[in-house]
Amino acid sequence: MDSNLLVHTVASILALLSGGVIFLTPKGTVKHKKVGYVYAGSMLVLLITSFFIFDLFGDFGIYHTLSIVSFATLAIALSFPLAFRSKPNWVEHHMIWMGYSYIGLIMAGGSHMFQLFPDWSGSLRIILFWGLPYAIGSYLIIFKKKTVVQKAMGNMENK
Repeated sequence: MDSNLLVHTVASILALLSGGVIFLTPKGTVKHKKVGYVYAGSMLVLLITSFFIFDLFGDFGIYHTLSIVSFATLAIALSFPLAFRSKPNWVEHHMIWMGYSYIGLIMAGGSHMFQLFPDWSGSLRIILFWGLPYAIGSYLIIFKKKTVVQKAMGNMENK
């Protein structure tokens, strides 16, 4: 395994773990902010290193395009707490964009699962490794955002 792929893999695992911690713990706390920096930093590392991986296509491919989308999603998510705190609903926007950043990461991980199950139909693999994470994540983001945002705002006020 070359060093770029090793760094990419380690950063991916760190992003998955730190994103999971953020997902499962209260928002708007000091812990949330610290773990959020780990998530954002590891995402930046894995996105940058992704542009030096050409094993699948030998050239720029669809996964590189998705890395650009992921970078944009992360940048938008981070822009709200870093630059737009004065905007109304900044917490909600941050939560939505960061949620989709994490969903995208899970779906990218799912892409690696495709090769582990070559006997499964392509449709089944797409549903399980892309469709299911997207559907569950979207449900949680859309239908739980009001509760999550209210709790986060309360945690930020209690500091």
